[in-house]
Amino acid sequence: MDDVEKKAGLEPDTLATLPDASSTASGSEQLKPGGKWDTFQRYNGKLEAALGIEARGIERVPETERPDHRLWGNLTLWLSANCVLPTFGVGILGPLLFDLGLGDSMLTIFFFVLASATLPAFCSTFGPRLGLRQMTSARFSWGWWGAKGVACLNCVACVGWSVANTIGGAQTLSAVGDYKFSAAVGTVIVSLCTLVVGLFGYKHVHRYEQYAWIPTAITYLVVLGVAAKHLVNTPMGTGRAEAASVLSFGGVIWGFVIGWVSLASDYNVYMPADASSAKVFMWTYLGISVPDVLVMWLGAAIGAAASAGALPGASETLANWSAAYADKELGGLIREVMVPPLHGGGKFFMVLLVLSVIANNIINVYSMGMSISVISKYLAYVPRLVWPVVITAIYIPLAIVGADRFAATLQDFLSVLGYWLAIFVVVVVEEHFIFRKGNFDNYNAKEAWNNRALLPMGLAALASFCFGAAGAAVGMAQVWWIGPLGEKVGGAFGGDIGFELASGFTAIVFPIFRYLEIKYTGR
Repeated sequence: MDDVEKKAGLEPDTLATLPDASSTASGSEQLKPGGKWDTFQRYNGKLEAALGIEARGIERVPETERPDHRLWGNLTLWLSANCVLPTFGVGILGPLLFDLGLGDSMLTIFFFVLASATLPAFCSTFGPRLGLRQMTSARFSWGWWGAKGVACLNCVACVGWSVANTIGGAQTLSAVGDYKFSAAVGTVIVSLCTLVVGLFGYKHVHRYEQYAWIPTAITYLVVLGVAAKHLVNTPMGTGRAEAASVLSFGGVIWGFVIGWVSLASDYNVYMPADASSAKVFMWTYLGISVPDVLVMWLGAAIGAAASAGALPGASETLANWSAAYADKELGGLIREVMVPPLHGGGKFFMVLLVLSVIANNIINVYSMGMSISVISKYLAYVPRLVWPVVITAIYIPLAIVGADRFAATLQDFLSVLGYWLAIFVVVVVEEHFIFRKGNFDNYNAKEAWNNRALLPMGLAALASFCFGAAGAAVGMAQVWWIGPLGEKVGGAFGGDIGFELASGFTAIVFPIFRYLEIKYTGR
């Protein structure tokens, strides 16, 4: 083993990093060592070492313990996390759920992805510069208690992501088995495979993600090859209904892409503090935007063809695609595209698509453990290997319950996810550029990351959250609620502008509240 890697806390014989001097300052949240607690930690460390599990939790990674100089690792990690089955599943929603044509689906995907991907790419730059996980660095804008609140929301988001992803994988796996076993069985299989990889931490996640995108990318090329001769161009709509559909589909895409902002820096904290932020941004941006655009485009093309299959005069192949989606959703559609032309080979490639779900889910499994540790000092000292097991135990029954509702689950979850993350990231961005002058040195991360007295009160962020939530409420268009402005945009069915209004309301009020907070609290 490389000695540098051992020092970095990436090897199995490394125990949890002890708090440095700044972590034990007045106002910090640490448990006092001694007695039975020391004994527990010692045995826990030995267990983690024996299993090869990363021991370090949310503690700041010192500059001397950052051996990961492969900045391009940001590219391969996000490439694998986004070149996955759920990305394809988002693409098909344009034609099959929002009744968009092929052209407007592809244009909506292109512009919303390119715009949305800038935000997780920006958040990823916090990892090397501050040495902190995303929910820990949120303390510098949301405050000590506010960061606990957004960490709770992020835990819910990680569970939701895992549920939506697993449903798509389970449907497809059930289709591979010719529906001889239920999607519930597929859910358990996909979840346990995710747990095995996500259990071991940063180093092993990076190793898996470095190569996981390759078989999936090849599979999508095969999908394109067998489907190309059947693809058709469905017409683009016009008028108010079309605008509403574009906005609602765009909101789903936004929720999918921006979902990474709450955990983007979890995966590069071992990179050098002097790493070029521009390069970190660039690699992350490419790793998210390129697969999202290309895979969603493929999904939209097949979705549009399946949509055309429901029209009079459609070919037998497209009629079968349409019927398969109506009967078995995503899994049924993929099976009908792949198995008739390729037979057993089609099932092999479907299995590769199922396995791609792991590359997306391990991000959630790993990061939820980090978010939980921000919520409470007691939770922070629970062995890290416990949390992947906990999140798996939570999302398996939820995924089983929703196993036949992939499209609805994805739409509802991603839209709501987009609302609160819009508020979260606006606060982080404005704090950085307005009040920290765009300079990471102004964070004083080494001294302040775990010291309440040196962090903002968080009142400005919490007040802004309330205004942002109000914006989302008046602009959203969901089955269970259509806000007054959402109704004006799209009529009875609504046009979802919830994340736009949530962002806008937050962007206006946060600088005002933050200025007052600094003026009257001094921090």
